[in-house]
Amino acid sequence: MKSTLGSIASVAPAAPGSHVRISDLPDEGFPIVAWAVVCTHVASDEVENSLQPVFVVDGDLYTTFEWYRAEGPERGVTVVIPR
Repeated sequence: MKSTLGSIASVAPAAPGSHVRISDLPDEGFPIVAWAVVCTHVASDEVENSLQPVFVVDGDLYTTFEWYRAEGPERGVTVVIPR
């Protein structure tokens, strides 16, 4: 399988009530609908992946990787998982 930066390798459902908070946005939280294994680094002989939330903002789905690529690091993402 060829991995590209930002590609998703697998997805699993998220626990109800899980959400992310995004700095500079007034909303109390944006729902996490799943967890994804996302390719975060590709080199000639290695691939790095990380587990990231898949969340909804204004009807669009994002992983943390996609959010930072679209919005930049100024709008940080904080994951909130209910106990």
